[in-house]
Amino acid sequence: MEHRMKWSIEAADKFGLLEKNLEQTHDSEHSLISSYRHGERKVFLRITDESHKPYAKIAGEVQWVEFLASKGVCVSRPLYSVDGKLAERIPAEGREYTAVCYEEAKGRPVEENDANEHLYRGMGQFMGHMHRITQAYVHQDPVTKRPDWSFEAQKVLHIDLPPSEQEIISRYQALFHYISALPVSAETYGLIHADFHYGNFFVHGNSLCLIDFDASRYSWFIDDIAVAAFFSSLTEGADPDPGKFLMPFLDGYRREHQLEEKWLREIPYFMKLREMGRYIKLFQACGGKFDNLHPWGQWYMKGRKETILRSFPTFE
Repeated sequence: MEHRMKWSIEAADKFGLLEKNLEQTHDSEHSLISSYRHGERKVFLRITDESHKPYAKIAGEVQWVEFLASKGVCVSRPLYSVDGKLAERIPAEGREYTAVCYEEAKGRPVEENDANEHLYRGMGQFMGHMHRITQAYVHQDPVTKRPDWSFEAQKVLHIDLPPSEQEIISRYQALFHYISALPVSAETYGLIHADFHYGNFFVHGNSLCLIDFDASRYSWFIDDIAVAAFFSSLTEGADPDPGKFLMPFLDGYRREHQLEEKWLREIPYFMKLREMGRYIKLFQACGGKFDNLHPWGQWYMKGRKETILRSFPTFE
């Protein structure tokens, strides 16, 4: 911890942050996140180990977020360093860390009683606005360009599971090939958040403010919608019918961005891709011993295999 704090001071200096204004620090396996008072506002400094995510991918993330902010999308905006960079390299003991700094998100966290049609419609409208704005985004640097959806999916494909999971593996492979064949166009495909759920945005007046673009990637816009629908059912007691979330969500989405109706038929496939990917990664993490998972993981895995196979969409 002591050596991490030393690097934190170096990173803070690059963004003009003073140690005396440090408020809190959270140390995780891959990142160190510290909050500072900076003038009249609070900002967050994130330092990430290259083993978790290299500089290039983080730089691509903050470049897109800055673009969205510049176009009026309410996000936790990245700040430039003293040297005019959105991401700074921090070399230390033969390793490299990447430091970025964000403004505090506007608004308040989502509360349990916020989950209603009004919120779902607002979520859809926010995402539709973000997708419409994103169509104009052109990433100039191929080195820092964010990965596309297949990067994560192929990592899942290479996870080695026991023979008992062969049907899951085969279905995931078939799903991957089906999605790979979908057409790509500027109106339907671009950078997406890919982690759009209640924990990653704040309620800000009648709108939202989005945070945590760590999972952002190139994919079909319908993938972003499907991920939001998938997460909407991932709390105990939530309605398992995605339609009750999607109807108001899509109503809000259409106010900002139009997708051909045929794309709505792809939602179950992208939802299943996320559901199966989560199952496979959690299975690997615990070696199939679900009781060793944290409580949420145990809840998620309970009966999940049967649910996946029973509700697997057919390929047309």
